[in-house]
Amino acid sequence: MSIQNKGISCALCHAYLFDEDDVVYCPECGAPHHRECYNSIGKCALETFHGTENQYDKVKRAMEEQEKADKESEQEKAEPKAEEKFETPFGFAPVDFLGGVKPDTVIEDGVTAKEAARFVMSNTMRYIPKFARGRKASWNFLAFLTPCGWFLSRKMYKIGIIAGVLQLISSLLTLPYQNVLINLGITGSMYSPEFAQAIAQNIDKFSPLVILALLIGGLISSALSVLSGIFGDWLYRKHVVDTVREIKQNSEDIEADFRKKGGINFFLFFVGLFGLQYILTFIAAFI
Repeated sequence: MSIQNKGISCALCHAYLFDEDDVVYCPECGAPHHRECYNSIGKCALETFHGTENQYDKVKRAMEEQEKADKESEQEKAEPKAEEKFETPFGFAPVDFLGGVKPDTVIEDGVTAKEAARFVMSNTMRYIPKFARGRKASWNFLAFLTPCGWFLSRKMYKIGIIAGVLQLISSLLTLPYQNVLINLGITGSMYSPEFAQAIAQNIDKFSPLVILALLIGGLISSALSVLSGIFGDWLYRKHVVDTVREIKQNSEDIEADFRKKGGINFFLFFVGLFGLQYILTFIAAFI
């Protein structure tokens, strides 16, 4: 039975070569020939290519390497990729908790993205890319809605207390206005036409000091919310970098300090969110 040598043909006549054929190979480039073909010209049929990039063995080697690369590429496409896992504070998970940032990316002062994520713990996919970009201005909707609650929940206690005091001052400045409304019996939504009409009819009952206090209180509240929303992420980035660097330099138990000083505190979030309202109610009862 004749078996063809797959893809191999005589360099001179180009006929396919079979196992039973008497084949000779060029001693310089390895090109195969029928013995009769080689003897008929007394040399390699591809002699003109010897010493060039088109020499038979070089071309054959390049074709074999390309064929191998194509097979590997097809195999990679055909085989399902292994699920990549990322280290998180809670172990390994098949999710990129760094938001596409490489773990060894330096955020600032030697603090890497991986270390920052271990400290942040919650919602790292949002914060780590923002930290890596290093922009001062971004937007944090939760910090905008409840500055005191958000800062406290992220354990930025000093800033959270300052925000809480400012929110309390803002609310206290609106109390005289609220008392006038109560005395006048004006109720309902401040955005309703009836409310606006009642205010217009009784505008002379509001003293200039009451109006001024209301405007200042509103300005403080609005400025606090907007500034917290714009610069909250940057302040948090600074807090994370400073705290992680301090832990790395001074801590005897880094993992314990990461858990203690990092992550979020839901209790303090609700304290900041609702606590000010109870304090304001308590104060208003004695004014």
